Amino acid sequence: MTGEELVAFAKSKLGVPYVYGMKGTVMTLSKYNELKALYGALVWDSDKNKVGKVCCDCSGLISWATGIIRNSQGYHDTALEVQPISTISKAPIGAAVWQKGHIGIYIGNGEYIAEDGSAYGCRRNKLSKAGFTHWLRLKDVDYTEKQGVDDEVVEQAKLIVNGKEYTVERILKDGTNYVKIRDIADVLGYEVTSKGSIAVLTKR
Repeated sequence: MTGEELVAFAKSKLGVPYVYGMKGTVMTLSKYNELKALYGALVWDSDKNKVGKVCCDCSGLISWATGIIRNSQGYHDTALEVQPISTISKAPIGAAVWQKGHIGIYIGNGEYIAEDGSAYGCRRNKLSKAGFTHWLRLKDVDYTEKQGVDDEVVEQAKLIVNGKEYTVERILKDGTNYVKIRDIADVLGYEVTSKGSIAVLTKR
């Protein structure tokens, strides 16, 4: 499952009721009683009104999507990368947002989706209104950005020569970085001409 697919899954589950210990299945009365006996006050008395509905908890939303069951601490402990929430701008779409005892899914633009507790269910919310402390690159999710064969990205890049920094254009194509020979020649103080298909560099 990719990060984008995880986000799409989460969006499709908005409004699903929260019950602690549920993982995306229909809650029966016997299941409610079992969870209440196991977890006590974490399962609200009012959650009994959700019997007959598909219910889920915060870690269950991700487990439901991936088919791999972990609790929120388990996602933290098995994450490939754990970073402070202050660096969320560097997180890929579909990264987990985490605080002790709770987990959600980052959907971009400073927002997340999570099963946010019995009072809210699965909802979309702003990170600024939540208490997440870290973001996680989950081992169960593929965050690799796929590029087509003909995809080409041109961007500004830095080139350092003898300790001096220069700005050049970098071309990313098929997973490989290229810098224009003319840019490199300019940095090194060379003129570029050609002899047929051969580039010729001459010191200025």
